[in-house]
Amino acid sequence: MHRKTRSTFARVTTPLLLGATFAGPTFAAEPATGLAEPSREQLQQQLQELRDRVRSLEATTQPAAPTSAAPTGGGDVDQVLRDAERRSNPVYGAAGGVTAGYDKGFFIKSDDGNFLLKPAIQFQFRNVTNFEQDARHNGDDDSFQNGFEVRRARFRFDGNAFSPKFTYSFVWDTNRANGNVALLDAWGQYAFAKEWAVKAGQFKESVFHERDVSGYQQLAVDRSLTDAVLGGNITDRVQGVSLIYGGTKENPVRAEVAYHDGANSRNTDFRDGTTNWGAGLRGEYKVFGDWASYKDLTAKGGKENLLVVGGGADYTDRDGAGVLLTTADVQYEAADRFVVYGAFHGDFTDPHENASGGVRRFDWGALGQVGYLLSKQWEVFGRYDVVVLDDDAVAAGAEDTFHEITGGVNYYLGKDGQYLHRAKISLDVTYLPNGAPSDQTQAGILAADGDEIVVRAQFQFML
Repeated sequence: MHRKTRSTFARVTTPLLLGATFAGPTFAAEPATGLAEPSREQLQQQLQELRDRVRSLEATTQPAAPTSAAPTGGGDVDQVLRDAERRSNPVYGAAGGVTAGYDKGFFIKSDDGNFLLKPAIQFQFRNVTNFEQDARHNGDDDSFQNGFEVRRARFRFDGNAFSPKFTYSFVWDTNRANGNVALLDAWGQYAFAKEWAVKAGQFKESVFHERDVSGYQQLAVDRSLTDAVLGGNITDRVQGVSLIYGGTKENPVRAEVAYHDGANSRNTDFRDGTTNWGAGLRGEYKVFGDWASYKDLTAKGGKENLLVVGGGADYTDRDGAGVLLTTADVQYEAADRFVVYGAFHGDFTDPHENASGGVRRFDWGALGQVGYLLSKQWEVFGRYDVVVLDDDAVAAGAEDTFHEITGGVNYYLGKDGQYLHRAKISLDVTYLPNGAPSDQTQAGILAADGDEIVVRAQFQFML
């Protein structure tokens, strides 16, 4: 009987004693007391003292064998010890815990999910070989150039603040030629209703799907000539606001409307430059599948078949003319097997009435590409696209139609290619039978009016 009394006393008093021991560190974290928060070393010292006390109690108190009606106090002691360990951790805050780790990228977040920070580094290293027939010395010699470049090197911070409804993205990019760092993206987005959100800042205007897809999630080594001359390369980043609808897992519709300072207005101040104002929109309808598969142009990693049709337009008022860019596109994926993508672009330029020397013109282009997974790691792909410039906009006798034919292979690193776009090697060859209308060095293409061949090999890494 005496043994049972002592066991009951230990079960009751031990948790109380442990709780009292930690009352000081817990309340000291509250700013209302005016006391300084204990250091990590002090917390660890107090934790060790607590362990010594527990061992002393266990040595002097021999509890009766546990029964279903009289449980031991060990569970209470273990719970307090676990809480003590947690509070002594340097990432534990008085207002709640903090979780950090790696899940398709590093992250730090609060236990309640209201704050999330995802730092990342993105890197592409490329070798480019460009061959142009009869491109030098008045057409008497061929041109051959080969070299390495850091195509993209970016560091970024994404996540949410105050609530999962408020998301943000800050991205800095390095210049390929001199390594200078410049702001690429800086925006905040607030979901004010279940299917509605508003975005403000500097962001990629959503008009062309090939441009919406990250440069790290393309099928080929780089985007098409059609995108460079007629598509998303023109709009790129804008400064403004946009209204977004849908795009959730349950909603097959996504739409975005933006008002901005004009196409490609990134890193400008409030004063008008060569562009005065602009507006753009894009709409997409998911016939079936998962929106997550629509974020890249490969079937690798897809969980279910996908079919999405979309279209968009941007109008920018420039000095001397208004420019309207339009597009329509479709993407189909057979999950983890093959993907087909096609798009049409049509660009209208209308000179202002008081402009001199302007030419009203309509340029158009189209592209089609397909990717096929030979295995979990190997993927082959092919692409054809064409750019057709208005006859009235090119010099007499100059070429107005430019074809691009590309074929290549992707190798996804990791077991069964599990790293996906985070670590892959790509190789492709591009043939331009009529050359190109302008330099597009980001894709390894140079202005030419004869045969041109571009060979690109790339290693890609994202952390």
